Amino acid sequence: MDNKKLAVIFPGMGYHSDKPLLYFSKRIARENSYEIIEVNYKFPHKAREIMNDKIRMQEAFEIAADQIKEVLGNISFEDYSDVIFIGKSIGTALAAHFDNELQVGARHLVFTPVPQTFDIIRKNAGVVFHGLDDPWCPNDIAEAKCKELELKLYTVDKANHSLETTHTAEDIRNLKDIMQKVKQYICPYKVIMFDLDGTLTDSGRAIMSSVKYALTHIGITDQPIEKLRSFIGPSLFDSFNREYQLTGSDCDEAIASYRYIYEKENMYDVDIYDGIPELLKSLKETGFTVILITSKPLVFSEKIMDKVGLSKYFDHMVGPDLSDHSSDKKRLIEIAIEKYGLNRNECVMIGDTAYDIEGAVGAEIDSIAVTYGYGSPVEMMNSGADFMVDSVESLCKLFM
Repeated sequence: MDNKKLAVIFPGMGYHSDKPLLYFSKRIARENSYEIIEVNYKFPHKAREIMNDKIRMQEAFEIAADQIKEVLGNISFEDYSDVIFIGKSIGTALAAHFDNELQVGARHLVFTPVPQTFDIIRKNAGVVFHGLDDPWCPNDIAEAKCKELELKLYTVDKANHSLETTHTAEDIRNLKDIMQKVKQYICPYKVIMFDLDGTLTDSGRAIMSSVKYALTHIGITDQPIEKLRSFIGPSLFDSFNREYQLTGSDCDEAIASYRYIYEKENMYDVDIYDGIPELLKSLKETGFTVILITSKPLVFSEKIMDKVGLSKYFDHMVGPDLSDHSSDKKRLIEIAIEKYGLNRNECVMIGDTAYDIEGAVGAEIDSIAVTYGYGSPVEMMNSGADFMVDSVESLCKLFM
């Protein structure tokens, strides 16, 4: 069997494959090397004439099934290493029906199922997206059947049968969240890369007090907190150069003073963000490869990780040596990808600054911006963050 992958699109009544849920799911599948087949069918009634009418629903189902059985019957599903059926509304029931009839064993993305879908779909077949104001499928049926059939259920508050609300901005946010989950289902992340400062640990006190000491040593005092905070993330060389135009021996002297006091007194003055140990433990137990990608010199990072008890959750740690002045996260990510033979499509970088996001974009992997750290959410979004979360709890929900 070749490593070919197939996604089959089953539209709903009046919800064709160019509408948001199916259009973006199709794009995600194509971007992850899935061949796309779209089936089409016509119905004898309009959608509103079929809703909650079991007889007409069954009639529409049989007519649609008859129209596409030849197309699906001619596909050699056994030639594909992975098959995903992406269905909407009555299309979810048709997908489940042909999965059983043709013995495909497909994975299912189920958008706004009709009750009949749950009578057909096999156990543990995929994930379900359901609007809590969907008149086509009562909430209690969706919840009970998903639990019974071991289907992962995602609900959207105040959303209708198209997973839309009455507010455009809310719909855009919901669609982004839905597609985030779709991407994770179609091509799950297997490698999670974490930044250190501002992502795993709150190291602000240690860094800022060390910067203040170094500046005082070269005659610069009474600096605003905003300037001191800007040192969290990039390399010391870049920060001293950017904020104080220090170069050559002046910059070297400031860095030496920083490292002296940092290692002597401040290095371990950090707090682990609430929930981080539990998240890392769950990731390891689930089978993810977890890698630290940090601009902090690796010799310091390893000591800190050992001290705070996080090292045991990491498979690898990548960072610069003491002579490396670069803040370029792209280079560090590339080192990890090459050294450990990683698939870019299976990697995601998690960080709290634009440096982390820009590095991920440059290395052509996905990125998750966390806003509980020290970076600017606007800068991270403008840098191309794929996803943005405001808490460790929200981060957990992406992977668990």
